[in-house]
Amino acid sequence: MELLKQLADMDLPAAFYAPADIDRLRVLRAAELVEALIPPVETLERGAHLHRTAQVLCITLKGRMALGGQAVESAPD
Repeated sequence: MELLKQLADMDLPAAFYAPADIDRLRVLRAAELVEALIPPVETLERGAHLHRTAQVLCITLKGRMALGGQAVESAPD
């Protein structure tokens, strides 16, 4: 939830590079709190992992409600 709070204060879309942040984004996306593009982790030689850039597109209505923002702005027609 801490990352979700941080996202609420950011201009979106936003890119994330750190593996720990990307893992937290996976959790938020799985809970349908954000829409995010998260490429799969690639396994390199010797068992190393390559994390590519993840991009958060937006916080979902469910995510805004989880933040306590029950009054969500309506989308333009």
